[in-house]
Amino acid sequence: MLFWRLVLLGMLFLSLSFGQLRENDAQQRFSRSVVNMDDMLNLEDDLVTNVEKLAEALSRKAKTIKWGVFKMMKRRQEYKSSRKLFANPIDTFSLIRHMQSDWLMWLKYLEMPVGQELAVLNSRMPLLPKYFDFIDAAEGIRKMQATYQMFSADIANGLLDGVQYNSSLKPIDCLAIGLHLMNNSRWYAAEQWISVSIEAYDQKSSQTEMELLRGPKMADLCRILGQVQMKQRNHEGALQAYQVALKLSPHDPEIYEEYRILEKRDLTLSDIEPMAQDEDNSHERLVLPPCCSGRCAVPRNLSSLYCVYNHVTSPFLQLAPIKTEILSVDPFVLLLHDMISQKESTLIRNSSKEHMLPSATTDPDSSDTETQVDTYRTSKSVWYSSDFNDTTKKITERLGDATGLDTNFTEFYQVINYGLGGFFETHLDMLLSEKNRFNGTRDRIATTLFYLNEVRQGGGTYFPRINLTVFPQPGSALFWYNLDTNGNDHMGSLHTGCPVIVGSKWVMSKWINDMGQEFTRPCIDSSSSSKEVLSAERLII
Repeated sequence: MLFWRLVLLGMLFLSLSFGQLRENDAQQRFSRSVVNMDDMLNLEDDLVTNVEKLAEALSRKAKTIKWGVFKMMKRRQEYKSSRKLFANPIDTFSLIRHMQSDWLMWLKYLEMPVGQELAVLNSRMPLLPKYFDFIDAAEGIRKMQATYQMFSADIANGLLDGVQYNSSLKPIDCLAIGLHLMNNSRWYAAEQWISVSIEAYDQKSSQTEMELLRGPKMADLCRILGQVQMKQRNHEGALQAYQVALKLSPHDPEIYEEYRILEKRDLTLSDIEPMAQDEDNSHERLVLPPCCSGRCAVPRNLSSLYCVYNHVTSPFLQLAPIKTEILSVDPFVLLLHDMISQKESTLIRNSSKEHMLPSATTDPDSSDTETQVDTYRTSKSVWYSSDFNDTTKKITERLGDATGLDTNFTEFYQVINYGLGGFFETHLDMLLSEKNRFNGTRDRIATTLFYLNEVRQGGGTYFPRINLTVFPQPGSALFWYNLDTNGNDHMGSLHTGCPVIVGSKWVMSKWINDMGQEFTRPCIDSSSSSKEVLSAERLII
């Protein structure tokens, strides 16, 4: 059964651990950004054109073969109709020459490659998404579903977090997600996706070209459903699934043998044996919090905050104050409006597209400074210095005015684009651990996240300690402190880059260092007066 062999091959590859994905850091990682989607569509246009040319060449070859068959059949009828056929040496010689020579030529013609299209297709294969791209895409769907608590059937039918889209997943798409979940022992979620695949198979009006070539067939889907239910010790459900599979494919020896084994096993098991549970997901509940939708209630002390025109952190702001929303006092979080113009955002995005690489992470406390592409951050990015061009210079100056901090002591800008379900798991931005703090090494005192475009759905920044979700607003910048006024970690700055549901999320990060801010934000106690602070906290102290 071709389909089942392909499934087993896929499951073999799926057994690779996520850690092995790091070996391909320089690869495209298509699903981690939308910037390569146009390239992939252009590649498919090229592939389809070549397949079309191949089909035309095969059609011409088929016509030639049919013409040859017609001529040979006609000659054969003539031979049969002549009673004195082989009395004539000419006829005898012609037949012998035909059988000795023409059939060798026919064999050579049939074996001859058709055109150059296959060679072109083979040359394009290295440009296609790799297996780890599928892993990225499947994980993007899974984490988006877990974060926003969506049903598998809703996603398959284009209903994403309450918004209906004119899109749907094919049975083979749902099956692929289900197999991915099976190979990560997420049995309950896998059962949902396999069931959705069966429902989509029943409702489909036409098959895709790949389903015509290799399946899946309904019997295959029922068999896989039975396997998933067995893993959950749902023996009754597994038996029913296998019975349906046998009814659809009664002569399949593998399905029959598995059914017999399951039937015997069911007789020996206790009726009260509990169903197996998925592995503990407490870690995932932390890194994929449930309030990315913004529907959770916020603390009362946040609901009474306000907006101001900031004119106190820079003399220039006396002429051009910046609209500022105070979102939280502890930790100190601001939303700065009109920080980047649409023209500047477009310039940054367009100049970055050709240089994006998969976003990497590093452990500053480790002696190994090598960066790694990991599964908990799915995006692509590129770095620019503050003086890269006139635009970055102006934005840097504007940021200094808005925050009151010295922007001569900052890291490079990081322009980031998030792709399919793009997210950054819950994390802290400060680099140093407590044991390495105050030893003369700089750390990230504050973070600024510039929003470069509008995200249609999802993609918010969530602070779980204060239950605050901020959604991208084009041209605005989200600012917060990672260290408190004593220079220690502020755990309230723990935050999540929530998964993008629909759209493309472009942001630009700027981390401000603590070394260099001794006069703009000195170490003070909370009761100090505003005269001792030159930074944006003057707005509230």
